[in-house]
Amino acid sequence: MDPYNISEAVSVGIRHIGIAIYSSGKVREYLIRKGFDPDTARKAVEQLVDREYIDDVRAGRKVLVSRVGRKQESKSMISQRLKAAGVSYEAIPILIEECKDDRITCREMIEANYPELTVSLLLENDLSDIISLASRRGYSPDVTSSVIRELINDIPT
Repeated sequence: MDPYNISEAVSVGIRHIGIAIYSSGKVREYLIRKGFDPDTARKAVEQLVDREYIDDVRAGRKVLVSRVGRKQESKSMISQRLKAAGVSYEAIPILIEECKDDRITCREMIEANYPELTVSLLLENDLSDIISLASRRGYSPDVTSSVIRELINDIPT
């Protein structure tokens, strides 16, 4: 196998993709592992994107779908996750624009993880757990405290 043959790299990339959905970064990594030099892999991926074998927005949406409910994350955390998934830098802002506001997703995450939420639970032992969970999911202290105040006001007493 010629590590500089772009046409061969494109063929290897197409076989790898098959009917699955892969990001440009993951296909580029795969081609490099298969012995193609980075420049050849990059050019092959560009051709695969042009031919619509690779669609980073579609690959990114696959990541977004997996981060709902109990697994909900902030936009900044989702952005990091998309980068790690090999989604192109051009597609990430498009995908982040599709995400709900952090206040909404933080609330959804808290409600999914604490379905039996009461004011007394919020004000007692679960509050530090909620704050810790929200922090691990990338929510700022301001967003988290604002959402907790909303929850306290919305819970019937």
